[in-house]
Amino acid sequence: MAARVLVGGLGYQFLRDDSLGPYMAERLAARAPDGVEVEDLSYHPVGLVHNLQERPPYDRIVVVAAARRGEPPGTIRAYRWDRSLPPPGEVQARVSEAVTGVISLDNLLVVCEALGGLPDDVRVVEVEPGEEGWGEGFSEALSARLDAIEETVWSSAGR
Repeated sequence: MAARVLVGGLGYQFLRDDSLGPYMAERLAARAPDGVEVEDLSYHPVGLVHNLQERPPYDRIVVVAAARRGEPPGTIRAYRWDRSLPPPGEVQARVSEAVTGVISLDNLLVVCEALGGLPDDVRVVEVEPGEEGWGEGFSEALSARLDAIEETVWSSAGR
């Protein structure tokens, strides 16, 4: 039986490079192979936990998002998430942020792990954003990397 994989984009719409996740979800959904579901995960992590618990379990989840880590814009980092959680007080703070509408890769991972629902295999593709602020379109650095980002996501998904 083929593995069930969920690929999810995460980010803010119309916030330049921070809208990478939703953009990639739309782009990838049009090309998803059998066994791979693609969706925009830019709603609150608590809701995602409930949705995941109501579905047949996934073997792997891949999340793609812009994340500031201090690297040059357009830097792609792909890794298997280690599932480590911060101290309980920080987990609670992240839950509070999540239910008030903060969209964050770190919040999504921490809250979903703390509340359950994630499969054992969680992969992350994060890209260092350049341009901030309201607007459409990506920075040159990120635009130049869109094909490489897509390839990294599919590789992470096992396809």
